[in-house]
Amino acid sequence: MALAVSTLFLFLFILPGITFKRAYLSSVFSRKLKFSGILDEVFWALFPSIIMHILSYFLLLAASSVFYFEFDLKTVLSAALLQQTNAGYGDIFVSYLLYCTFVMTVSFFAGHASRKAIRLLKFDRKFKLFRFTNDWHYLLSGEFLDFPEVPDHPEEVSFKLVNALTTVGNQQMIYIGELIHFTLSDEGGLENIVLKDAKRRLLQDDLVENRYYDIPGRYITIPYKTIININVRYFYLEEVTDNYGDENLL
Repeated sequence: MALAVSTLFLFLFILPGITFKRAYLSSVFSRKLKFSGILDEVFWALFPSIIMHILSYFLLLAASSVFYFEFDLKTVLSAALLQQTNAGYGDIFVSYLLYCTFVMTVSFFAGHASRKAIRLLKFDRKFKLFRFTNDWHYLLSGEFLDFPEVPDHPEEVSFKLVNALTTVGNQQMIYIGELIHFTLSDEGGLENIVLKDAKRRLLQDDLVENRYYDIPGRYITIPYKTIININVRYFYLEEVTDNYGDENLL
């Protein structure tokens, strides 16, 4: 019985790391981390757990001095894991469960805050260590241009023009239009793209004059499963201000 309870306590100890990771990867372009083996899985569960327990411990210490309540984590852990008490496991388990609930709450908000901070500071663009796994987001949003290995660095992408080669039945069709939206899949891929004021033509009509023709409707959705390849062109507009002297005024 003691072994089973100790195992449960250890699982609850690791659970905040899992909570942190799930909150950190809750965005649609960051659902996964690339792991090279079981050791990476253990590391990304254990290391955040240790950090979250340390952070929560000091938060509880600070709160105990403000709200005047007793908190002794060492006594609870010793009683549960080292069996250094004659008290019932039920009381100790409830105390430890409340503590772990607090730690998982801290881990949840810390995970979301960490992702937002990395995105705000653009660490995922500047450093590969912080880069999320869905490359489609970076490519289609234009954030790809902020990568250190990319030579072009415009201040802000105004719009993206897309040429998408697709398969329609037994024919290959090229769509061209302004990319205004895209949907990412939970598996870390691309679900579809939405083009504005798109035109299309058959690939075999490359040498035909006036080969493009308009598509009825303002927007068109193209499923990724029909796309063979995509060409993305980024454009950014510069504001030009004309300064008129007094002599030019009437």
